[in-house]
Amino acid sequence: MESMVNRIKTKKTSDIRQVPGSTYGGQFTLDWTERPRTVLIVKKPNDPKTENALIQLASWLHENEPNLNIVVEPEVAEQFHEKLPFVYVIDKNQKQEYTRTVDFAITLGGDGTILHLSSLFPKAAPPVLCFSLGTLGFLMSFHYSNFQRVLKDVIDGNASLMLRMRLFCSLHQPNEKRFMQASGSIGDWQAMNEVSLHRGRYSHLTSISCYVDDQYLTECVADGLIVSTPTGSTAYSLSAGGPIVHPSVQSFVLTPICPRSLSFRPVLLPPNANIQLKVRMSKYPIPCIARVNADNDWATDINELLKWNQNFGRNLA
Repeated sequence: MESMVNRIKTKKTSDIRQVPGSTYGGQFTLDWTERPRTVLIVKKPNDPKTENALIQLASWLHENEPNLNIVVEPEVAEQFHEKLPFVYVIDKNQKQEYTRTVDFAITLGGDGTILHLSSLFPKAAPPVLCFSLGTLGFLMSFHYSNFQRVLKDVIDGNASLMLRMRLFCSLHQPNEKRFMQASGSIGDWQAMNEVSLHRGRYSHLTSISCYVDDQYLTECVADGLIVSTPTGSTAYSLSAGGPIVHPSVQSFVLTPICPRSLSFRPVLLPPNANIQLKVRMSKYPIPCIARVNADNDWATDINELLKWNQNFGRNLA
């Protein structure tokens, strides 16, 4: 019987895109059209455990995959120039080179590490292999103790992917002109967790007019408003009372932060919605390498890591 799992064939990261409005971000398999040549390793900063893991993993790759170029961030290469003299770097001012050259990436740390990696890819992102070495590790699929076997499977093309939707966000002035960054480029961002509009130091509630596809939705009088992805639904949005959304369900979660109205409940919107504030689904997801039963991983994580819907008596037994 032919497998029902979609297959992604890719040589470069630019091949992995998602049409805005796609409603399925679940299980895919990855087929390399040729063996990967370049890997980016990103680690949690100032952490002895991830530093030791980086040295061990990079050395193993260098010995067992001699044709694989190993890239780290410039400050990491400087810190470990004696122990890892074989690594490459990409200049901080040339982030576009990550998308052009990197075939897959590895993160060593926690959820914050993959969020940092996401910021390195303003457009298409490569398959990301996440090893849990942080505090929570809700987005981390693999334990580091198995890194040799997992890496061999990925390089050999025996990997599953879950496309974690990102938001595309652009900021506009009242006259509709786009905000420009200090560098002079247009201020567009890809957000993996959420985009939040908050009152900041202003002591009063803020009023936000919400439009969806140019149609007026409501006036939000609150401390702020969160537009999150399914991945971000277990982050800031969850703390503000938003729902937990499975990462395969491509959608936006609109969550108020401490609203004045008691009837303002979080709203789930379709992925092709264009929320005014200029936030919409990005066509560049984060394709996270997952175990075969990735959907089961998600259910296990919300129960074991987030203690979802567990009563107090269970902890007292």
